[in-house]
Amino acid sequence: MKSWTCIWKLCFGVFLGLLGPSAAANNLRFGEVTVDRNSILTTIAWDNGWNLDSGPNNHDAVWLFAKIKPALGEWQHLRFSTSPAAHFCGNPGLLSLETAPLGEGIMVRNVGLGAGNIPTVELRLSLQTPLTPGIYEVEVFGVEMAFIPEGPFWIGDGSSNYALHDSTNGQPYFVASENGIPADALGADGGKSPQAILSDAFPKGFGGFYLMKYELSQAQYVDFLNTLTFEQQVARTASDPEGASGTLAMAGNNANRSAIILAAHGHPGESTARYACNLDGGANNGELDGQNRACNWLSWPDLAAYLDWAALRPMTELEFEKACRGPFAPEMDEFAWGTNEIVDANTLENDGSTTEGVAETSTLTAGLGSSGYDGPQGPLRCGFGANGSSDRLHAGAGYYGHFELSGNLWELCVSARGNGLAFRGGLGDGTLSPVGEANVADWPSVDGVGFKGGAWNSGILPGFRDLAVSDRFYIDWASDLRRNTAGGRGAR
Repeated sequence: MKSWTCIWKLCFGVFLGLLGPSAAANNLRFGEVTVDRNSILTTIAWDNGWNLDSGPNNHDAVWLFAKIKPALGEWQHLRFSTSPAAHFCGNPGLLSLETAPLGEGIMVRNVGLGAGNIPTVELRLSLQTPLTPGIYEVEVFGVEMAFIPEGPFWIGDGSSNYALHDSTNGQPYFVASENGIPADALGADGGKSPQAILSDAFPKGFGGFYLMKYELSQAQYVDFLNTLTFEQQVARTASDPEGASGTLAMAGNNANRSAIILAAHGHPGESTARYACNLDGGANNGELDGQNRACNWLSWPDLAAYLDWAALRPMTELEFEKACRGPFAPEMDEFAWGTNEIVDANTLENDGSTTEGVAETSTLTAGLGSSGYDGPQGPLRCGFGANGSSDRLHAGAGYYGHFELSGNLWELCVSARGNGLAFRGGLGDGTLSPVGEANVADWPSVDGVGFKGGAWNSGILPGFRDLAVSDRFYIDWASDLRRNTAGGRGAR
């Protein structure tokens, strides 16, 4: 399994166009795409899906959204009809189409009970506004999600650094609803308690929500960059978009396994830059070019911009703990797979490929995670430990089927501190500011964002366990700087 963005590009005169072979990840597949003035027609399929009515009692899905570029124009977010009846699904017993409030995308939800591969299903997605005659370029994107159902859970484990706890007894805190949590109800050592009430609207994890199965991949970030204006690309990369082709886009000389390069430079007011993944100096986006690795070197403004562009939102640190732990009582120092033991992922296999993994495997009590000082000096492929038959420990997964919540890259989360307390779960609308910044009113600045979950170089030491679900050592450490260990994922 791996992270993906699937892209189809077409040009059409008047109203019609066809598309060639699709790209895929976890073998997510869209078929040929036909666009007329009122709709997009395609097919969708993916492997290793699930919809379970016991255990985690959840399902997976694909968040589907699209961008459109008129001839000589800029990329814009394409909006779908908000009426469920306006769309067509060829197998409603297997998949359902959930519309979004502003038409910013479609959640293609798995409703067939059980686990297995999703066969090819026809989709017709109606547009909110008919297209006028012209020449257009259209790109369709899919992001794999897994649903976290409504229900109570615990935060804190009674042991991890600066973990949240019940201020009355120092024990883990039970979140029983989305009602506000008084400022004096939650405590944390080291002066890292919430400074004010967590309002009713602050997403606490009790309510149901979707979360990306994987950390944002390098291919996904490339797709994002390639729909921005030149001025926006300046803000969302570390190197000059006018620079030399082949320049690392996000990292300095030490890439730490970042594969994103400047494929073709742009010029302000004339052309945008093009980006790609390339590890071997050969053709861009080749079979061994690391497109499916988790995307490191992200700052909070970078991740926020991607999430706004994709019409997602950041997750909170409370939601992070629920995604890892599920409804169960905490274990001291536990990792996302539910135990406090780990096998380090150190020995690479199929480096840079769509099947990149490691030789190590989990044990009966220790999960597989990318951490420590002896392994690859950078992130691994998203979902590197998982396959169609792997259990939670071998996949290194959280309770609901989300991968690498512990290890690989630090997760940027809205914290229960600073201006993170003003977060109300606002969703991105697909559009950035002219200078490439997220512009959702209630999203925090770096003062309200922190790191959770550890990364590829986090040591597992007594009293210092960054990968632990409840560890908050770096909950105040986010900044505008890009870090070789920082990434993230989005929610809805």
